[in-house]
Amino acid sequence: MAPDTLNRHGTIASVKSVHASSNTTEPAEIIEYAEPDTKYAWLVAVAALLNLATTMGTLNSFGVYQQYYLNTLYPTESAVTISWISTLISFCMFVGGVFTGKLVDKFGFRITCFSGSIVCCIALILASFTTRVWQLVLTQGIMLGLGASLIFSPSISVVAQWHTKHRVLATGIAVAGGGIGGMVFSVATEKIIDNVSYKWSLRILGILLFVVSGTSSMVYKRRIAPAQGSNARLLFTIARDPRFICIALAVMFINMGYFEPLLYVPTLAVIQSGTQSTSSNIVLVFNAGTTIGRVFSGLVSKLVGPVNANLASNFLCCVFICIFMFGINTVVGYYVFSALFGMISTLYLAVNTHILAHEFGPQVVASSVGLSMACCGVGVLIGNPVQGVLYETYDRSHTKFNAVSAWAVACFAAATVCYAALRWLVGRKHRVSCFQKI
Repeated sequence: MAPDTLNRHGTIASVKSVHASSNTTEPAEIIEYAEPDTKYAWLVAVAALLNLATTMGTLNSFGVYQQYYLNTLYPTESAVTISWISTLISFCMFVGGVFTGKLVDKFGFRITCFSGSIVCCIALILASFTTRVWQLVLTQGIMLGLGASLIFSPSISVVAQWHTKHRVLATGIAVAGGGIGGMVFSVATEKIIDNVSYKWSLRILGILLFVVSGTSSMVYKRRIAPAQGSNARLLFTIARDPRFICIALAVMFINMGYFEPLLYVPTLAVIQSGTQSTSSNIVLVFNAGTTIGRVFSGLVSKLVGPVNANLASNFLCCVFICIFMFGINTVVGYYVFSALFGMISTLYLAVNTHILAHEFGPQVVASSVGLSMACCGVGVLIGNPVQGVLYETYDRSHTKFNAVSAWAVACFAAATVCYAALRWLVGRKHRVSCFQKI
């Protein structure tokens, strides 16, 4: 039986010794403050869903603002300039995850996430008073992204910490919050912009984010004591592993092309239909698709294997973009495409966590996931401006989206190749045939 020790709350905490990894010679001591898989663990999952609904939902509903900024508020500004807002939201949110781990270790999940809700609220309210695009880049872009990073990564980590038996399901429920939030915020944003003003839409969104996220963060608490010492050597060991390199390149390529349907399809649908409400409806359908895909990502992973699931989903993204963006140029087609693309394009968010835990060990999943999220941020930083240049140079004058669509196809094709290489590496390591699920 593992020895017990008193935790800082004066209650008994279980102490376990486990082997950190095959590269570690000494056992790692894990101090548990509470048992996993309890009713409270599910309350944490619900709180994470609400937190991710506000952060990822705000990002996923930006297509409504993108369309408004391009066509109404700043029609003379280039798409490249406008795209920097969403680029920096995503980049700061993803890359910030590398640094929020230390903040969580020092201050805990609750204070870190609550601080993020304050920063996000202030950022959106300040954005409502801006009069230039560069001011939106600083407030709705950088500041909002940094605030979201204090909520995003800790919300995923705390769910993984509280669940062991049902980690796949709990993670899927939590990340589904991004789709739910996107549905709610896209409709609400469109209504407020039409009936009040875009400035008040930002203020109301900021206050709502603070209330929901700030309250949800109060549920968070640490179940396992933080690891002691620096993890720089561990990060370097993971980063140079060929399997992680495949995953890192894959998520980078995915995020280089992922935002093309999210940011440009709503604009294309408005041009085709002639009604502004089509934009929010497209975003709504997309987020509904992401919600379904994330909830069922665990089931898909279990049926075909996590690596196979990611490989197939990226290949299907290529196929769907080619069919609907180059072939079926109708509003109905865009609705169908948004639903299908939403369901399959975000499988990697939940599935990659399980791949990393299986290949490198669950005790280093926070570090490996943090590194992979940083690669997501790099992909966003590269992809969104490039898409803006392509749209401005080749598509905007012709009211077409062929160039940005071709870019998205190339990115998802590259991600497919990366997951194919990962499958070969994992299959060779575990000595399984090409017909077995991995």
